[in-house]
Amino acid sequence: MKSFVDKYAELSRAVYQLCSKKEMIRRKCLNLGRMECDLLNFLNNINKPVCMNDLSVELKVSHSRITRIIDTLVKKKLVKRFPSKRDRRSWLAEITDKGRKANQQTILDFMNIQEDLINKLPQDKVAEIYEHILLYLNAYHEALDEK
Repeated sequence: MKSFVDKYAELSRAVYQLCSKKEMIRRKCLNLGRMECDLLNFLNNINKPVCMNDLSVELKVSHSRITRIIDTLVKKKLVKRFPSKRDRRSWLAEITDKGRKANQQTILDFMNIQEDLINKLPQDKVAEIYEHILLYLNAYHEALDEK
């Protein structure tokens, strides 16, 4: 019989693979890479023009990488880029209506998957399963933080 360490390691790998698959579905819907999706989601959440340098800091990537990502999103008409009125050297990026709709659709798709998941669980155990998974995740975070 496997030890619990082996079982939990296997569970951790399965959760990781599941999250990776979910991420692939999200990116496939928009035909974007992970960083492009993250940037689009960030712009959607902040809901105002953002300086390219601030995006670089927020997403922890180089300014040149942000520029390439924004170039892709501008070509797809998901983001618009324009010079700052306060500092002519600075450029701002803002999500477009098309970008906002695309981002909202991926959120809706994800929520539909969650609803399907919940419907596949024994209904009298849904709350209990949630509490147990939350307990597992919190313990996992603590274990990682201690390293």
